Amino acid sequence: MEPRKEERFRRIPQPFREEFLQPLTVHDHETIHPDLYRHLIDEGTDIIIEGLRRYNENRKRIISRVREKIDIRSVEKNETFSSLRVVASDAGNNGVDLRSAFIPLYASVALTAEGWRIPDEPIFIAGKPELWTDEFKAGDREALLAFKIQAEVTIRAVEKWSPKFVFFDGPLLLSSWIRPVRDSSPGYIKDFNETLDSIISLIHACYVRDVPIIGFAKRVRAVSLCRSLGVEGMRDTALLDLVLKMGEYTVPNKLTGGLLGEYEKSAKRLGISTQEIREILIFYSSYIRTGFRTPYRLELPCYCIDRLSDAAVILYTTSEEDGIPFSINEADRMVRVTTGISNIRTLMIYSKALELVNAGKMDPEDLNMLTLQHGEPWSLRDEDYIEFKEVG
Repeated sequence: MEPRKEERFRRIPQPFREEFLQPLTVHDHETIHPDLYRHLIDEGTDIIIEGLRRYNENRKRIISRVREKIDIRSVEKNETFSSLRVVASDAGNNGVDLRSAFIPLYASVALTAEGWRIPDEPIFIAGKPELWTDEFKAGDREALLAFKIQAEVTIRAVEKWSPKFVFFDGPLLLSSWIRPVRDSSPGYIKDFNETLDSIISLIHACYVRDVPIIGFAKRVRAVSLCRSLGVEGMRDTALLDLVLKMGEYTVPNKLTGGLLGEYEKSAKRLGISTQEIREILIFYSSYIRTGFRTPYRLELPCYCIDRLSDAAVILYTTSEEDGIPFSINEADRMVRVTTGISNIRTLMIYSKALELVNAGKMDPEDLNMLTLQHGEPWSLRDEDYIEFKEVG
């Protein structure tokens, strides 16, 4: 190595060198103090298990009291009907927090499916590569942008494939926790408004084509149904797990709260008429059991509530054992931005930064700004997604 380059690399900060090599080395598992381990793992899990036991006993007592108050419908599997063309979409995000900035990483996909078949190539949108040097709600902003481009790619899919149904992986009505606060950055406020405009544009695009759009929420913490039944301290899915059988779904309940007020402002900003706003911005939710796991939540605008039963047939017929419909599962698989993918990108950033140092276009000391924030995960593979193939 040339003396000048050797001196330049000698000036590379040690934290950066250690972090760059970390994925390529084997590390001992981190340990905590034995007494703390005993409290957290041994004694703590005993207390948690006892709490879960009492929770389940209470759940079974409650269900005997409220079962008759839950209005349920059912559908049968129909492979022929479920061969109708649908569009499914999803988005993923998994940015990295460096010492100097947050670098978002997000993408979306939409595909068309007919039963268990995908007849055409999917459509993708990759998130904008940028640096957020002053965003304190970086994770929320990244999630917003993922939602935004999911709506945008779904519009393109609807225009291209003219489906009979649209299945949107996730809720249609965003929670109020994503709303900007007084100290939110200008970038966050801008992305928030543009995200709402995108989702309203999607729902309106489906409305004018008379295509039902269904939000399929897989991670559900809602308690609204339980509260309407006078049940406190219990999630809807925990209660309905004892009620719904395969192919059954609850009669839709009207949704309140969330960002309904902001949705209406967005619709007016887009020039949507008052009559159309009433048709597309009244949302309902339903829970459906399509597999062996707890029920999933569906969200839909009122203009297509009369076709919930038809949507339920397709979702139930095309679901795997875990209850995830084929089209949604395929979209999720295509756009799953794992920690491994995120860290491979970070490693690529490190490599290209080193090339700039080698070319004399960046000072070695600048690499310190590329080290990860304390506690950021660093792995080149996600254990949850390792596949073991059978031998022979």
